[in-house]
Amino acid sequence: MLQTVFLWSALLVNSIVAISIKGQLDVTPYNMSNVRISNTRFRLQQIGEIDDDKHLIKSIAYIQDINGTFEFNNIELNKGINKTTQFVISPISKDFNLKPNRVLIEFLEHENGTIESKGFKNYFGREYFPSKDILFPEHLQSIAIEPMIKFTLVHKQPFRQYLQERNVGILSSGPIASILQSRWKMSLLAIALAVIIFPIYIENFDPETVKLMKEQKQRQKREKYQIPN
Repeated sequence: MLQTVFLWSALLVNSIVAISIKGQLDVTPYNMSNVRISNTRFRLQQIGEIDDDKHLIKSIAYIQDINGTFEFNNIELNKGINKTTQFVISPISKDFNLKPNRVLIEFLEHENGTIESKGFKNYFGREYFPSKDILFPEHLQSIAIEPMIKFTLVHKQPFRQYLQERNVGILSSGPIASILQSRWKMSLLAIALAVIIFPIYIENFDPETVKLMKEQKQRQKREKYQIPN
């Protein structure tokens, strides 16, 4: 079974703190092939507060082997005590629908030199995380990032479908299919057919009854327009 392993290590060099992020993709119960390795990658982007002398960090990590491992190296954090650095990691795949679709990671450097880390996952289908600057930000769902973060398949729809079958037949799609697949439409159709077919049936199989019905109709018309003496 493949697991997502998230490890970070702090390197203090000339007052610059850098981290390494390693991971592994879990596609159980499927196997990772060479094609799927090339079609899957992970994107890291810095958000929130950024040091003035540092550019916005963006990086792409590709899966390195059939075990699904990937790695971000030498990712710099904001310098300073009680400074927070935020990154968003998102999986990108042409073959799989993966979850969580966004992971927010926060690093906070304390006075004693230790670095505190927290992780949150976004709601499925939502691209951005709410800003802390708004008055009532949404509550984020926390996830464990130590010792690992798991990127897994969306089990209801694990594979992405790019081809859609067309011309599947008039009984499967189109206006006729919509009538056949609806009970109330079928009921209305049955009533309409009965109204149309019943007079034809009577005229062909019971001419005497048709003759009596016509005579009665004519008599009713004469009585309607008859002027009393």
